[in-house]
Amino acid sequence: MPEKEIISLDQAQMAAERFVEGQFKNIKKIGVDKVKLGSIGSILIYDIDGIATVGGGLISKGNDFPFKVQVSAIDGTIVGYDWQRAANKTSQDSK
Repeated sequence: MPEKEIISLDQAQMAAERFVEGQFKNIKKIGVDKVKLGSIGSILIYDIDGIATVGGGLISKGNDFPFKVQVSAIDGTIVGYDWQRAANKTSQDSK
């Protein structure tokens, strides 16, 4: 049985960005920080990490949502994902 070709890194990144765009309304920006080829068992995947900025405007800053998306390296389907709201950091000193 011949080995299947894998999709390119750029194709995997585009699939992840389309998926993230479909999950949030009013998305302003998607930034990809890291893309790496890996596997889950015998399934080849691309692990894609980044941040989606949602909402915001002239006065208010948008909310950042770090995300991780796993894209099949064979056909570009989404096989897993995770995201959470970034923690608000303050400049208050701890006592």
